[in-house]
This record gives sequence, C-alpha cells and structure tokens, in this order.
Amino acid sequence: MKSGLAQRHWSVSSLQVLRDTLAARGIVIAPFLVQAGLPPALLDDPRAQVEATTELAVIERVLAVLGDPPGFGLEVGVRYRLAAYGVWGFAMLASSTVRDALTLGLEYQDLTYSVMPITLAALDGGEAVVFDDAGLPPALRRFMIERDLSASRQIMTDLWGTPSPCRAVTLALPWPADTAPYEAVFHGPVHFEATHNAVIYDPGMLDRPLPQANPLVAALHVRACQERLRQVLRDDGIIEKVTGAILARPGHFPPLEDVAEGLEMAPRTLRRRLAEAGLGYRDLVARLRQDLAIEMLTATGLKVEAVAERLGYAETASFTHAFRRWTGRPPSSYARQGR
Repeated sequence: MKSGLAQRHWSVSSLQVLRDTLAARGIVIAPFLVQAGLPPALLDDPRAQVEATTELAVIERVLAVLGDPPGFGLEVGVRYRLAAYGVWGFAMLASSTVRDALTLGLEYQDLTYSVMPITLAALDGGEAVVFDDAGLPPALRRFMIERDLSASRQIMTDLWGTPSPCRAVTLALPWPADTAPYEAVFHGPVHFEATHNAVIYDPGMLDRPLPQANPLVAALHVRACQERLRQVLRDDGIIEKVTGAILARPGHFPPLEDVAEGLEMAPRTLRRRLAEAGLGYRDLVARLRQDLAIEMLTATGLKVEAVAERLGYAETASFTHAFRRWTGRPPSSYARQGR
C-alpha cells in the first residue's frame, strides 16, 4: 500500500483532524510530527500539503504510543466533515441524489484521504459502500477501517443535514468488548468478524434527492476536481501511454489488466505508476469518457443513444445520468449545439 502512495499528497486538513482528536485526549501532536520529519507549524498553514506516506508515518507513531485502542479510529473519523475535502466534498454536496454523490465521490476518490480502494456493490440485499483493506499495513489496519468507515457515515450526515439510517455496517475486525461506541457512530446495527468492511443501505435510499442539490454548481465542482487531478500528475509519460492504450479500440474501455498486458508490465506495476502520477485508472477512464462524449456530441452530430453506445454504456439512461453529473446539463443540449 505504501509503495502505491509514494507520490500521493493531500491537504494538511487530514492531519489537523488527527491533531484535534489527540488534543481532546490531552495529547499534543507536535512530537509525532517531528519524528516523521514535519515541522509542527506546517499544520497552521491551510494551503500546505503533505505526502500520504508521511501522514501514515505520523499515524503509526501515534498508534504505537496509544496502544492501538479499539474505537480510536471512530473518534477521528467522525471529525471528517465534507468541507475538509475541498472541491470533492462540495461537488458531492451539490449532487442531485445520494447515488449521484457516491458515484461522483468514487470516481474521484484519489482526492480523498482514504488509503483503501472503495467501491459501490450489491451486498446482503442492499447497496453497500465497500472498503478493501487488503493492502493496509497491519499496524494501521484497525485504525484505518474504523476511521474511513466512520468518516463515510459522517459524509452521509453532512449530505443529508441529519444522521441518515443504514441497514447495517460490517467490519472485518474482532468483536470489541463494548460495541456501543460503534453503534452510536454508525447509526445502525454493527457486525464484526465479517468478510467485508461495508456500510449497507436499503436500495431506495440512494435514489432520494439531496436537500442542497444544484446540478450547475455540482458541474463546476466536478471540473474543479478534474483540474485538481491534473495538478497532481507527476508522470505525463505513463498517462499518455495508458490513454493511448485505452483509445486503441474505439468504443471499448478495457480493464486495467488488459492495458497492463499491452504495455508489457504487471497490473500491480501499472497501478503503482498511475498512483505515482496522482491518478487512478477509473479516474482516467471517467475523464476520457467525458471528453469524448462532449467531442462526439458537438462535432459529429451523433445522437445521444449512439454516443452512449460508443462509450461503452449498456443503457442510454446511465450515460445521461453520468453526463448530467459531469456538466450539469443533459447530453441532448450539446447534441443540439452540434447540429
């Protein structure tokens, strides 16, 4: 996991959350920062950035001193408010529905502070936000699972403006002596020693409209997310090679494994190279789809249905849904411009 994060960096807002949580326990974060090679004054600059691996080093030192207590990750996670994520958070807040917000958030998850891959999947009769802990360092595993899942629940609370119900939360962690703190944070039943780390919602929950929905504002923030991703690119060469491989077969967006084979490298190596460039494979595919969609609609005169098919969407409705999220407008408005 750490090798894949070697060049990833983000705002000090995440360390500020850790600082505030420790302060509530009467603990000063400064010594842990110094041990990791960071000046304590860095957290006073809201514009400052920190490398992901350095933040993980700070967390590891904190946990070593505290003894990795169960529930500490919850204390940190609930302090992650949407505003702490910058344009990513604001784009989610302005989304039309919970599903829109989650889909957008997952497309640009490289802009979050999570070190676990996150997916949306059907699970136990509901729809679940699933966190893959396979690559977590053992010393950070419990903390990161607790922190990231509780942070995701806080994000849902911020989206709704009030705590939102969930069907269940499953954690691939041992049963703690006291489950009450977990139930209080997750606002639902919590199951331990599970196969997945997941927050499970009733299917209809994700399609309910959000109170601060504003498609035009959301589109502006999506573009800001794209610009932020471009700013953190560190290896244009690999991005260009992968882009060329993706576009080699029009209308087909191959899985990362196929692209890696074509570039004669292992999938793990390609993931690492892309991570070092600051861009995930899914983010790159999403960006290409958007750019191609706009170009085909405005320059070729193709119908919306034809563009959706060429971009690999099984249903036109899914393409229209994604296009509205990208631009704040229906694809038909761009198609009309092209005629």
